[in-house]
Amino acid sequence: MANAPPPKSSTTHINAPGFKAHGRVDLWMDNDVLHYEATGPFNAEVFDQLAVAQGNFLKSLTFSGPWASICTMRVSAMATPEAIERYTALMRKPKPEGFEPVATAFVIAPEIEGCKIMAPHFERVYQLIERPFRIVSTMEQAQQWVHTKIAASRTGG
Repeated sequence: MANAPPPKSSTTHINAPGFKAHGRVDLWMDNDVLHYEATGPFNAEVFDQLAVAQGNFLKSLTFSGPWASICTMRVSAMATPEAIERYTALMRKPKPEGFEPVATAFVIAPEIEGCKIMAPHFERVYQLIERPFRIVSTMEQAQQWVHTKIAASRTGG
């Protein structure tokens, strides 16, 4: 996937004027899976920071095939209505060639605050962008599902 393992990136590396971001998203590549570790609760400003951090990070990579993403939620999945609107807008923006994962899984363990409240909101976002999406409770489930989607993409299935 990437020629050399790039370093982690994070919303905390982005200085943004205005209201302080609440929440944090760290990202890194592991072979053909882009991992996000999202620690909430979230406001809209953290997704502004994510747009910059993610864009810069993806531009630093060299893609050589299909890939997927997994987001692991920590502490809380709760997000303000404005944050969900901002995340939806970010996800709906057209992506450059090769910058679109074939699938996305969210790992949201049952003990994460807002797990059941936020799940329908996240599902709606991915339904709008027509990307295969699944919420699971363990990393093993997420890995298995995204690797199945990556393999299917490679074989045209």
